[in-house]
Amino acid sequence: MKFRTEVPLPTSPFSLSHKDRITSFGSCFSENIGEKLEAYKFDVYTNPYGILFNPVSISKAIRESLDCKLYTATDLHHHNEKHFSFNHHSKYSGIEKVEVLEKINSSISRSNSYLKKSKALILTLGTAWVYRLIETNEVVANCYKLPGSLFTKELLSVKEIVAEVSDAINKLRAVNPDLTVITTISPVRHWKDGVVENQQSKGTLHLALKGLNEQFQNLIYFPSYEILLDELRDYRFYSSDMLHPSELAIDFIWEKFADAFFDEETKALNKRISQIEKEKSHKPFNSASDEFITFRKQLDNKEKELYLEFPFLKK
Repeated sequence: MKFRTEVPLPTSPFSLSHKDRITSFGSCFSENIGEKLEAYKFDVYTNPYGILFNPVSISKAIRESLDCKLYTATDLHHHNEKHFSFNHHSKYSGIEKVEVLEKINSSISRSNSYLKKSKALILTLGTAWVYRLIETNEVVANCYKLPGSLFTKELLSVKEIVAEVSDAINKLRAVNPDLTVITTISPVRHWKDGVVENQQSKGTLHLALKGLNEQFQNLIYFPSYEILLDELRDYRFYSSDMLHPSELAIDFIWEKFADAFFDEETKALNKRISQIEKEKSHKPFNSASDEFITFRKQLDNKEKELYLEFPFLKK
């Protein structure tokens, strides 16, 4: 007897291992998967522009990374004593202009290197709603709490999304022909857009990704959205805001991701890494006891052996 519907996983023609480079762009769910990959010591670079939600901003970030765009003072704006770029998440804003530019340009340089050598790009779309800065008519990644009168809001069409993402993928494939793109739609609901508007947005993203999957080879859709909404259809799988997935839900979707893209050897190595990390987090009653000192020495040796046996693991 089954008590839940199970979402079928994609049949992947490839597998990812700890030897492979991975780049991830997109929404906060992209951040969740990226953090999991980092925790298991994969060579991954997550969200070089910070968390981005809409396909236009994500595609622009990829193109700028490939072009190794150099941001200058004229690319920055100023509000509430902070300098910022409309193309970046607020984590790249700051009081000192020089530091903001250094952070942005350093990230772009690293992103350029990763995109050219990655085996896979994880692309997570969050919303089809965008805000345009009226002054330039450009889509912004972040409004930085500026007055709403400075922006217009619109729902991207399927055609617009396909055109934007296609252009980014074609540029990627020109420098990295063997790159596989794993697409997914963030299960996080954008409630501020409105209940109906959120559904319109997610539906538009689904149709756009359908078009992209029909257009490109080596492009795979991973159903994170469907897993949370259909397989984990219970509010205990959401965080306190009832919009974002809980840690339990993220762990569950991570296991599904592993089933889809990792072979048994990679899963076994993940299990070994997880055990070591769990032991490292152990809190003793007495850190000065002989028993704990011996335990720490044994644990240090385990970790050294791990890196000697698998020198490609990220530290």
